[in-house]
Amino acid sequence: MTDQSTEAAAVGKRLQTIVDYVRDCQARVNKGEIMDLQGLDKNVISLCDDIANLPEEESRALEGRMSGLIDSLEALAQAMKDQHGQAGGH
Repeated sequence: MTDQSTEAAAVGKRLQTIVDYVRDCQARVNKGEIMDLQGLDKNVISLCDDIANLPEEESRALEGRMSGLIDSLEALAQAMKDQHGQAGGH
């Protein structure tokens, strides 16, 4: 493995870790838990920067998983909005 492909693998692993975390948070919010997402935004920004610094071919290989992250973040935001709406309605 070259240094670049090793770096791409590490970035891909971080991406998957963040996707898993966001999906876990969404499941927990759906169960009524209050989640503290402090630092998530910085992790996502750092990840995006790292992906942008990869060679184009390697960054393109992560596009599908990045789309999955975006979908997961949107679903988490909606779950939190729904949770907030339910809390405000009581």
